[in-house]
Amino acid sequence: MMATAHTLVAGAIAFSVRDPILAPTLSLASHFLLDSIPHWDFGADWRKRTKYATGTFAIIDTLFGLTLAYVLFEKITHPSVLIPSLIYSLIPDWLEAPWYIFFANPKRIGPKPYATILEKISYYFYKLTNFAHTKAPFPWGFITQIATVIFFLLLLLRF
Repeated sequence: MMATAHTLVAGAIAFSVRDPILAPTLSLASHFLLDSIPHWDFGADWRKRTKYATGTFAIIDTLFGLTLAYVLFEKITHPSVLIPSLIYSLIPDWLEAPWYIFFANPKRIGPKPYATILEKISYYFYKLTNFAHTKAPFPWGFITQIATVIFFLLLLLRF
């Protein structure tokens, strides 16, 4: 899912749970739950565009998501719960970023045959954080993402 989706759900978790240990932990776990629902995100078509374009989209999405979730929840959720929850919700994506930035190649899957230990570790984190990832094509994957976020916001905010 897009970073904005992860941070919105994490903000709702922080508001609903209000525990500075449990809320970030649930936000981290929610990342994998959300990614298991078929969705589209900017990383889906990375092989068809430059790393610069994909990276730019990811950075804008991350900054937008963090800002939006903070603005929406900062008056109703203590920062000691909200900020760690928002950060934890994005950790899996940040752990896979080094693979995409430094090593991923659209013509090859996995590390080079004589990869360095850093490349192998980066690929390991990429695979680890993607075990539950389920992709769907645009626009359907974007629609499922919006519906999923709305569902969790309604559930956690008790509208």
